[in-house]
Amino acid sequence: MELHHTLTFLSVIFNYLKSYMFHPLLSKLTCCIFFLLPGLMYGLLMARLPAVKVAAELSDSLIGLCLFCTGAFGLVGLGGSPALIRKVGSRIVLCVTAVIAAAGLCLIGFSTALPIVLLGFGTMGIGISMLDVAMNTQGVLYEYYSKSQSMNLFHAFYSLGAVLASLIGSVCATAGLTAGINFLAASVPFVVLSLLLNKYLLPERRVDEEEKTVKTRHKIPLVVLVCAVMALLAYAAEGSVGEWGALYLTTVKEASLGVGALVYGIFSGVTFAARLVGDPLRKEFGEIPVIIFGSVISFIGMVGVLTFSSVALVLISYSVMGLGLAPIVPTLFSMAGKNGKIPAATATSTVAFMAYGGLLVVPPSIGWMAQHTNLHEALFIVLGLIALMFSLALLLTRFNR
Repeated sequence: MELHHTLTFLSVIFNYLKSYMFHPLLSKLTCCIFFLLPGLMYGLLMARLPAVKVAAELSDSLIGLCLFCTGAFGLVGLGGSPALIRKVGSRIVLCVTAVIAAAGLCLIGFSTALPIVLLGFGTMGIGISMLDVAMNTQGVLYEYYSKSQSMNLFHAFYSLGAVLASLIGSVCATAGLTAGINFLAASVPFVVLSLLLNKYLLPERRVDEEEKTVKTRHKIPLVVLVCAVMALLAYAAEGSVGEWGALYLTTVKEASLGVGALVYGIFSGVTFAARLVGDPLRKEFGEIPVIIFGSVISFIGMVGVLTFSSVALVLISYSVMGLGLAPIVPTLFSMAGKNGKIPAATATSTVAFMAYGGLLVVPPSIGWMAQHTNLHEALFIVLGLIALMFSLALLLTRFNR
């Protein structure tokens, strides 16, 4: 009898190890797909935002209000995610929030009434924000189990999702398909695939036990706060491309809806490629120089967006902007996580919370200014954000020394 219990116990342990330790490639692939998923859904929304605007008869200020709802509900999701993940685990949170985010996206696409559209933006905001926290938790877990650095690769797949979304959105816009059909047909298969691969995700327990041994200070270090503010600026600059790029190209530069849908995809494609080489660049030149150089390149790209009248040159300028911004956010998360004073989870949560907070301020501000002047002048806000990010990067050199 005792032998039977012993064999049963060993069988359970073996199956556990087989599930989580003997499938490193499948675990890595699953993480990549879960990182791709929010990029795909967010990219679909941004690519078809002009169609959503026309279908629901939204003004620029109402678009800003919709994006404000996304940010507000996103902060709610960020605030509740850590406790929920500790209680049920990031695997379950990823499953549930993937469905919630997809439901919010479809609600936006099939609705024309403003209250329902706002509800859709809010639902998608809370779903994607919680999905974001859970997927980054899985990224940290994979690095813990595999003893390798893969976060830049995972973030690259987020950009790849946006690239696919832009291509799909452009094809559907050119074919005259409604945003709702586009959202449903593109997002549901990826959600189903993610749920099927969920069993290859990793448990939190071992990392949690490790972090219990770390002494935590209640005061957030200044270097983490600086990284958080810079992440806010970088997120806002990246978001301006997705949230206003298609509208800017179609309304100000008079591009077609199909070409407008390509803006965020081209930007994300360059970001994807640049993030694949982000870690080698950091190793070769250092973290601060990469951020400073990236800020300069992104500033030059945004100047081109606001200066050129040719649609092709504006698209190229957005690509240059993506090239510069690509390594900044992953580098900031890495710097904050290894601050040496508070646990990495606390530091990265602070950075994420601050970064998402920018969604509450920047998109509505651009929409408000566009309503009272025009969208071209409103996008000069982005230049100011990048310039401030460059200044804070210079401040970070003091901490680095």
